[in-house]
Amino acid sequence: MLLIGGVENDRRVFGLGRIVGRRVWSGILIVVWLWAAALPLAPARAQDDLDAVRGVVQAWLLQQIGKPGLILVSYTYSGETWTDSSLGCPAPGQPITAEQVSGYRWTFLYDNQVRYEVHSGLTGTPAVLCGATNQAPDVRLITYNGTAFTILAPEAWLVFPSAGEVLFAPDPLAACDQPGMRVVMMGRVASGSTPDQLLDETIAAVGVQEIPSGRVAAGTFGRSTTYETSCDSETRAWRISTFIQYGDAFRVEQWSPAADFERWNVLFENMLTRFGPAGSVPAAETTGTDPGTEAAAEAAPPVLTPLPLAHLFAGDVFVATLADLPGRGVTTVPTFERRFLAYSPDGLQLSYLDTTNGEVRVLDVNTGVSPRKIAQGVDPRFPPAWSADSQKIAYVASTTQTDANGAALLEIYTVPLAGGEASRISGFAFGGNCAVETTDPADRAYYKEAGPAGEDPVFVWMPDNQFLVSMGCAGGLGMLNPATSEIADFGADLRGGVMSPDRTRFAARTDGGIALLDFTKWERINLRAGERAMQIAWGLDGSSLYYSTETPVEQFSFDDETLQKRGQEVFGIWPVSLSSYTLEIVRLDLASVKESVIWSGVGRAVGRITVASDASGLLFSLIPDSAPLAQVMRSQGDSFAVRAAWPEPVLYWLPAGSSSARLLAYSGQPVFAPVTLGGS
Repeated sequence: MLLIGGVENDRRVFGLGRIVGRRVWSGILIVVWLWAAALPLAPARAQDDLDAVRGVVQAWLLQQIGKPGLILVSYTYSGETWTDSSLGCPAPGQPITAEQVSGYRWTFLYDNQVRYEVHSGLTGTPAVLCGATNQAPDVRLITYNGTAFTILAPEAWLVFPSAGEVLFAPDPLAACDQPGMRVVMMGRVASGSTPDQLLDETIAAVGVQEIPSGRVAAGTFGRSTTYETSCDSETRAWRISTFIQYGDAFRVEQWSPAADFERWNVLFENMLTRFGPAGSVPAAETTGTDPGTEAAAEAAPPVLTPLPLAHLFAGDVFVATLADLPGRGVTTVPTFERRFLAYSPDGLQLSYLDTTNGEVRVLDVNTGVSPRKIAQGVDPRFPPAWSADSQKIAYVASTTQTDANGAALLEIYTVPLAGGEASRISGFAFGGNCAVETTDPADRAYYKEAGPAGEDPVFVWMPDNQFLVSMGCAGGLGMLNPATSEIADFGADLRGGVMSPDRTRFAARTDGGIALLDFTKWERINLRAGERAMQIAWGLDGSSLYYSTETPVEQFSFDDETLQKRGQEVFGIWPVSLSSYTLEIVRLDLASVKESVIWSGVGRAVGRITVASDASGLLFSLIPDSAPLAQVMRSQGDSFAVRAAWPEPVLYWLPAGSSSARLLAYSGQPVFAPVTLGGS
C-alpha cells in the first residue's frame, strides 16, 4: 500500500523477511516529485536504498532489544524532520542539542506480537527506540536476567538502565497513562533490617496513605503494599515491594492508571514471584546480561550431549541423560532417604543405599526393571563398594561391640550381584560419634547431600581385594587386608576423599591441603594445595582435581523469645544461626600444582562434583543458604513460601572452559555412568 498524501508506506513480510507485495512501477516520476515537494529536507531514495536503510535500522533494533531471532511481520515508515538530536524521543538524562535532523519514523511488528517505534536518520543512523506496544490480546511475561537481579517483565516493555535502577516501560518517559515498573538497587542495609521497615520509609518519603487492604508477602522473601498518587490529570495506582537478601536491599515500583490497576495488579504480583538478586539460587547460572543487552539470556542454551547419569530428584532415584533431565524414576517412595548412588565399573548396574531401611539395592541399567534388594542390615554411614569385575558388592554392617578404646567394631560383608547369602570377610574399628549438631537448616541439606559436616566416611574395594577405609569420624585412613584383618595406617589427619578413575590413587583432605595416596608406589604425597578443599573430584584422565571451597561472608541469628513460636514453625529448630558463603570450584593441575578458580557463586556449599564421562564439563550440586528462609520469617510468609524457600540441592552443569554454570534440575547426588556403558 502506498499513500502519497501522508507519505505512509506499508510492507507485509511473511517467512524470514521475504517482502510480498506489488511494486508501483507506473508513475514513479510523479511519486518521486511528490515526495521531494512534500519533504525538501528528506530527499527521495530508490527503493533498494530504502531497503538497505531499513536493514540497518532493523539490525540495530534487534541488537538493542536483545532478540536477534525475531521474525518481521510488517513495517511502516514515513519521512520526518525533527528540531533536535533526540529525534522526537527524548529520554531522561539524555543530552539534547538543537539541530534540524531529517530521517524516518519506522514501526516494526514482529512475530512476538510487539510493535516497536524507531526514529532514524536518512542512512539509518543515528537511531532512537521510542516505544513498544503489545499487539497480542494477552500480556506475555518473560524473564529478565540482569547483572543485579532477575524478575519477570512484559515482553513488550523496553528496558532503560541508569545508575542504581532499571526502568521497564513502553517508553522512557513513563507516561501517566501507561503502566510501568522500576527496580531500584538500594545497596547494603543494616543487619536485622526488614522489608516492612523499608516499606515504612518509602511510604513516609512519598507522603501518602497505604490502601487499607494491608500489606502482603511478595515472592518468597519480600513485602508489598499499594497506594495512589496524582499524575498530571490522572490518578496513578502503585504497588511497592521491598526485598532484602544477602544484606542487599531492592525496591520494586510498579504502577498503572488507577482505572486499569485491578487488571495490572494480577500481573504485577506474578512478576514479583520470580524476583531475586543475581547470584541467588537458582540464579547461580552466571549468564546474567547487562540491561538492554539480553541476547544471551534469550538465546537457546547449547544442546547437551546425552551422557547417561543418575541422580536423586524429589526424593526418588532417577536415571537420565545429561540432555533429558530429570529422566525416568526407578523408585516410587520419596519418603525413604537414599544416598551413595554408584555405577558398577562396567557401567551396567546402578547401586544405591536406602538409608531409611538399611538396604543396598541394585538396578540393571539396560533392562530398567525395579531395583532389587541384595543386602540389608547395612550401616548407613558407609557407601557400598563394587568389586573391580562388577560381580559383587561389599558393605559395612554395625555390631554392638567395641574395642578396648571404645571404638565401634564394624564388619565387612560381600554379596554376589545375582543375590544370595552375604559372606563376612573382615572387620575394623571405627572411632567417634559422627552426629553433627546444627542450627542452620541449610546445614541439614548439605550434610544429607555430602555427609556429616560435608565429609562421608571412605569405603573402597581395591583391585587387589583390600579395602581402603576410614578409621574414625574425626579422620584417619587405612588399608585393610581381609586375610589378616591388619590395617596399614596412612595418617590420622586424612579425611574423606575420592578414588582416581583407574583406582591407583586416592585424593584425601587434610588441614594443610590435599594429600595423594599413590598405591602403585605405596607412598603419600602432600600437595600443599587445596587447604580449604571440601568436595573433591578427579579429572577424567587423572591429571587434575576439582575441589570446592566455602568462605563465610555473612551470619545472622534469630534468638528473640517473642519470635520463638514463629521460628520453630519456619525453621523446625530454635534458636537459629544462619550463614551465607562465597563458594568456588577450583581446578588443580597435578603436574604443576597450579590452582585455577573456574566457578564462583553464593550459597551454603557445593554438595557433589562429578566429571562428565567425555570430559565435556562437570555436574555439581549446590546447596542454597538459608537467607531466603530468613526473609520468609521476617516477611511473615505462609507455609507455601516456607516450602519454596527451604534449601534443597540444585544441579548445575559447568561446561569445560566456561565459568558460567547452567541450572539443569532441582536434584542432588549426581553420578555419571562410566564410558563403558552399553559397550561404548
